[in-house]
Amino acid sequence: MRDLHPSPTLAPPGRWIGSNLLRWVIAALLVLGIFGAGMYADVVRSASDQFWQQLLTLVGLTDRAAALQQGISGLVTKRSLVSVVTYSLLYTSGCLLLLAVVLNTTQQVWRVLQLYGAVFTTCAALFLLGKLAGDAPWAYQLARRLIDFIVSPLPVIILVPLLRWYQPAEVRHPGVPGAEA
Repeated sequence: MRDLHPSPTLAPPGRWIGSNLLRWVIAALLVLGIFGAGMYADVVRSASDQFWQQLLTLVGLTDRAAALQQGISGLVTKRSLVSVVTYSLLYTSGCLLLLAVVLNTTQQVWRVLQLYGAVFTTCAALFLLGKLAGDAPWAYQLARRLIDFIVSPLPVIILVPLLRWYQPAEVRHPGVPGAEA
């Protein structure tokens, strides 16, 4: 008998944005973009430094940005904090988008978001702890290593096979009458 209950997948099986072919083309373009950004990270960051410097000068916030930069330990970054955050967020967004395209279910995408969120929360807690402990180098170094890990293709390389090949034995539909429990 055919199951009439909604599936927790992002799209009907075998279809996504029109076809699997389009899905994999989008994934391939994202992979190329992510690896290209990683290969040319110095060029991208230099361009970002120049862009933010010009923008902050234009709006008159150069002094505030410099004061903020002075409060950041050299163990965290030697580059412009605004540029580093911009690059990190764009790179991580590309990785998350790739994972959303490649993974099969909203549940798996939600797990990925939780994992990334946990890593970012841990980094923020380590930065705060390092600051409260009087610029503790170990906290900054550990946070920096976590950031280097999360702003890299490594989480994607680990999570895609791990979550794509994992399929729950039973899909439960709470609140749906007649659904298997």
